[in-house]
Amino acid sequence: MTGVVVVTGSASGLGAHVCARAANEGWTVAGIDITGGDYRADVRDPAQLRRAFADIRDRYGRIAGLVNSAGLTRPGPSATLPEADWRMVVDVDLSGTFFACQAAFEHLAEGASIVNISSIAAARGLPERAAYSAAKAGVTGLTNALAAEWGPQGHRVNAVGPAWTNTPLVQKMIAGGVVDLKSVVDAIPLGRLCTEDDVASAVLFLLSDRAAFVNGQTLYVDGGYAAAG
Repeated sequence: MTGVVVVTGSASGLGAHVCARAANEGWTVAGIDITGGDYRADVRDPAQLRRAFADIRDRYGRIAGLVNSAGLTRPGPSATLPEADWRMVVDVDLSGTFFACQAAFEHLAEGASIVNISSIAAARGLPERAAYSAAKAGVTGLTNALAAEWGPQGHRVNAVGPAWTNTPLVQKMIAGGVVDLKSVVDAIPLGRLCTEDDVASAVLFLLSDRAAFVNGQTLYVDGGYAAAG
């Protein structure tokens, strides 16, 4: 299946990579990002998202795919994590995913596929990532709820949960000493970081007809990180 796919968080990192891969596989790609791209919108603002999705529908027609990639993290000790950091992460990563799904709904094509970006942090505790872990666990729960609610209308809703991924954001965290690269890689049985291409491949699989009977699932792309405990 191809058609129109909308990607949030499309201007950089994983979102930009998904856009490029989707275009290469024949999708018509419309990106939404707070910094610009095809359509400028803040995923925390439902009104902005409604306008963006309506504009996309007017230009391209009904939407066959949606990838909710907009996200961020604010690591820090849970006991002293600033309220503003907690609210920012939850608002963007969880509420933003819900608001994008909600804004897209009336514009979805028959049999549309939604892929939300969760994280291994939803399944495995990561110290000093309380807000991120909670938000991504919420994304997994939201995915399950929408799959059950929208499945009878023919729409599939799934998630991809990457482990540590070699994005510019993670590289910045490694350079700043927030993430210890050796300890992370040592904990992954396949012995390397996840790549943006690893994640994009999983996303495109779930968007496609090859996953036609896959609904309400979170596909962890983690090199065995969770299995290794």
